[in-house]
Amino acid sequence: MSEQPPADAVVAETVAAVVNNIQNVPANESAPADKYAQTPRLFGRKQPIHQVLGGGTTADVLLWRKKHLSIGLLVGATLAWILLEKTGYTVVSLVSNITLFLVVILFVWSNLAALLNRAPPPLPELSLSEDFVLSTANTVRLELNKVLAIAHDVALGKDFKLFLKVIAVLWIVSTAAGWFSLLTLVYISIILALTLPFIYDTYEDVIDHHANRISEQAQVHYKKLDENVFSKIPRAPVKEKKIQ
Repeated sequence: MSEQPPADAVVAETVAAVVNNIQNVPANESAPADKYAQTPRLFGRKQPIHQVLGGGTTADVLLWRKKHLSIGLLVGATLAWILLEKTGYTVVSLVSNITLFLVVILFVWSNLAALLNRAPPPLPELSLSEDFVLSTANTVRLELNKVLAIAHDVALGKDFKLFLKVIAVLWIVSTAAGWFSLLTLVYISIILALTLPFIYDTYEDVIDHHANRISEQAQVHYKKLDENVFSKIPRAPVKEKKIQ
């Protein structure tokens, strides 16, 4: 029997190959037009990016199709970050001061309007419909169940590829949390949400073309790692359920 290469050598070789392949993909290279129709969409997506993002006002804001709302969100998030991060305000104190200011303005406006026989401030009735609450709770429940199902599969070692993805995501989150405060992470998330979907929507075909090239190379190297390293890791046997 031929000797198998050491596991660390295989890992190092695979990582170097993947990095080399990524560096060899030109950032400004356009995919050939005749390959656009044959290129699978990112993450196996079947719907347009607007529908993936919800297809409503949220998608319009993230894709800058309602520029006034997108600019308002960007400016509001920036001002909130500056107030909370640079001036020493806390979230509770800032929200309390803004609410106090609005209540005083509306109270004075309403009383002056009554004295001068003018129309009261156009304040709509504030309430949450039962359908909205139920649909929101159902959506949260479905997403939590997906997360719990993933955690269950990872804990039982059913999917090693999924395990690696979870480890990578948790490592990235842990590293980023060590560099920035929670408030700064939220602000960065808002900035990314307002830029990445827009960039992808604008250069969708080119990004999908290069992403699929990198994905194909990564699959080749993952199979090599699986044959030489992962398949040799002992795993707990799966117990069969007794049928009574």
